[in-house]
Amino acid sequence: MPQWTLFENDFRAIDGVLNGLLERTNALSVHLVDRSGQLITSAGRTGDFDATAFASLVAADFTANAELSQLLGEEGLAAVVSEGRERSVHSCLLAGRVIMCTVYDRRSTLGLVRFRANRSAQELSGIFEGLFEKVGLFEPELQPELTMEPTSPEFALAASQEVDALFGD
Repeated sequence: MPQWTLFENDFRAIDGVLNGLLERTNALSVHLVDRSGQLITSAGRTGDFDATAFASLVAADFTANAELSQLLGEEGLAAVVSEGRERSVHSCLLAGRVIMCTVYDRRSTLGLVRFRANRSAQELSGIFEGLFEKVGLFEPELQPELTMEPTSPEFALAASQEVDALFGD
């Protein structure tokens, strides 16, 4: 996707979700990056590193980890985590095209970031799918079969979503 155009209402909704994620996790910043490495938008503290280089590296890292996952026989990649001494990054995919990266430090934990990022990812995926539909980029996903084996990735995802729903916001 060479150019990003966000409608005002979509941008406000996205910005609200990102700022809510920052507030709930005590993260430093959140970035939305196109799979091609283009920075879409950021929220939070972003002035202490090159955001353009960050976006390119995040896209490359996510793509490399997705390929590794496939080599290991996995059907998909839920998240990529880079843990540093001072700062860490949790990245996950939204609507098949956008990577959401949450940068956090010791004031937060991976568990909290992961839990809240998954919630935010659900909201943002809906926004982006609507946006893609508006601009003619929507590709309907195949619906999983109604019967799932307890060892299938679909079952694991559904179980994870049920656990998340139990703990709610």
